[in-house]
Amino acid sequence: MTASVAITRVNAEELPVFISLIRALESEAHPRDKAAAERAARGVYQSLQGFDFTRSDVCWMLLARVAGMPVGYASLVRIPKADARSGYLFVDELVVLEGFRRAGVASALLAHVEGEAHALGVAGLRLLVRPQNEAARALYRTAGFSESETIFCEKHV
Repeated sequence: MTASVAITRVNAEELPVFISLIRALESEAHPRDKAAAERAARGVYQSLQGFDFTRSDVCWMLLARVAGMPVGYASLVRIPKADARSGYLFVDELVVLEGFRRAGVASALLAHVEGEAHALGVAGLRLLVRPQNEAARALYRTAGFSESETIFCEKHV
């Protein structure tokens, strides 16, 4: 099944719809935790206090809908370079509700992201994927991404 997917940037007006998706995703990920959805919603509001992605031209969220229902999103960050290189568009997160996986939603999000990259004039797209996430890796390969071995470093502060 391939769904007809509408994709928009999340702005202040669409924030309630985006938060409803975040609630649904958290409930799906933690079905026994009755407080997960509300914690997730509070987390979005806390995040917005530190950085308002609804007004940014550097970081934004794309919202995917099928038949008007929010079913997935992608988080994007434009990464500039300190010289004449054009930088990259980084896909930080791409998440789709379980019932809409393998229905073309993630592919539509990626195609939209690629269109954004072309419009911005960046050199390309980058993302990270866990080695054990075979479904995502297959999706990205199908979308034209190549895999390279790298060492991901992270430090919590």
